[in-house]
Amino acid sequence: MSRSDNLGDLVKANLYMDNANQRQDSVKAVFFNPDEASDTGRGYKDPNFYGSMPFEVLRRMGDIFVIRAVVNTRVEQVQNFLHFSVDEQKEGYTIRRKRNPFEKVSAERSREDQIKINYIRKFLEEGGFHDKWESFDTFQDFGRKVVFDSLTLDQLAFEIVRDRSWNLARYRAVDASLIRFLDSIDPKFREEFEQYRFKGYLPKYCMCWQGQIMENPVTHESVIFYPWELGIGIRNKSTNIYKNGYGTSELETLSSVMTWILWGFEYNGNYFSKGSQPKGIINVKNPNISPASLNEFRQAWQQTMVGTSNSHRTPIINGLDLQWVDLSKNTNRDMEFSEWVKFLLVMTCAVYRIDPSELGFQFKDQTNIFGQAGQKERLQHSKDKGLKPILVFLQEVINYYLVSELDEDFEFVFTGVDAEDEGRQVEIDAKKIQNGMVCLEDIFEKYSGRKFNPETDTILNQSYQLQKQMQLQQAMYGGEAMNEEVDRQIASEEKEDTQKSFSSNPIMDAAMSYIEKNWGGS
Repeated sequence: MSRSDNLGDLVKANLYMDNANQRQDSVKAVFFNPDEASDTGRGYKDPNFYGSMPFEVLRRMGDIFVIRAVVNTRVEQVQNFLHFSVDEQKEGYTIRRKRNPFEKVSAERSREDQIKINYIRKFLEEGGFHDKWESFDTFQDFGRKVVFDSLTLDQLAFEIVRDRSWNLARYRAVDASLIRFLDSIDPKFREEFEQYRFKGYLPKYCMCWQGQIMENPVTHESVIFYPWELGIGIRNKSTNIYKNGYGTSELETLSSVMTWILWGFEYNGNYFSKGSQPKGIINVKNPNISPASLNEFRQAWQQTMVGTSNSHRTPIINGLDLQWVDLSKNTNRDMEFSEWVKFLLVMTCAVYRIDPSELGFQFKDQTNIFGQAGQKERLQHSKDKGLKPILVFLQEVINYYLVSELDEDFEFVFTGVDAEDEGRQVEIDAKKIQNGMVCLEDIFEKYSGRKFNPETDTILNQSYQLQKQMQLQQAMYGGEAMNEEVDRQIASEEKEDTQKSFSSNPIMDAAMSYIEKNWGGS
């Protein structure tokens, strides 16, 4: 059929070969729940299958004060990197041409590269190209939104809008808790979406509300997204088929811990607001006291001794004599309660890979990690474990969905992530110069970003200045060629002096004349 002259046979042959090639290149493994044998009718993969925590619950958990403290700390730290920087040792980000790992890194940028970098930078910082008064996300707004969603839901999402020429026009963060994977990613249900195939691809994501795919109120179309229309990022991916492609938020791991923390604070709050535990009991031991006298004493006591908002209200009972029974003696159980709450806070920080001191919690046993003077080391360790992975993840998402679409030869890179202390780096460079491992010109280019020009640049280094003085003296008094010329002049002068001394002696003068005549004066 492929060699037939019939156009219909040729089309069928090509379709058959395409299908055969697709079957050969297809993956055999199963990535989704095999028990989901029939379509649920929703059209998307359920993230709550197999006991996963719903996004709505994760949203509410994200508003708990402890989680807010952790997440906001990381958000503020990430925001310090969301400004353009030309110095790779300073916190920020830069746009650079993709580097070959085997080529020497050059800090110089051509005029053409600078124009492209500025174009990409402007697109990122302004959320795309749009009118000044149009609603949009700046790069700072975008960073705060997506990082917060990622740390609470383990899912970030932003819509990508293209113009008529298929170029990027703008981008804007969306509520990641409403984004779902369509059933089109599952081979079992792929045929049901063939009518939506566009440019060879099926829609991959949708936005849902109350268990149904949302409908745009203006166009009345289902809110579905093709792969190039929505950027999505998941940090904690796994091969668990019951996850249906979704991630696992840190809050799912901390669900029990958060419950215990809330119970602990509620217990203490009720202790002060409702007086759930009285300070003591007044026992009136006189059996003959009248009820009127007892009520009068009870009213007088409550009016003068009751706590704030009726807290720690004292019970008064009728007995034989007046007796005070103290119930507020402190025991070691108070210390046990404090250690339990501290343990819960430490577990929360451990799951989020953040040091408690970054949240303002100072525990005595923290010094056992890096020592008494190890505050700086603890903070650096915390940032390496928790902050750096978030920056690397965000960097990959921005490059994949935005920068590579603007210009595939450039990349978005966070700067100052692995930068050493500047003072320490200067000491290392100074030792390298002293040991002859590098030259001063190379260090000058490293810190200034340009080649050293001896005509206009001055290096205030003693060794360098001494070398320059020696070169200047050598230029003034001559080098090796000048010394040879001086030796020749001295030899010529000595010869003239000798000839003058011979001319005064008739015998020597006649002998020298005979020698010059017969042997050429050699």
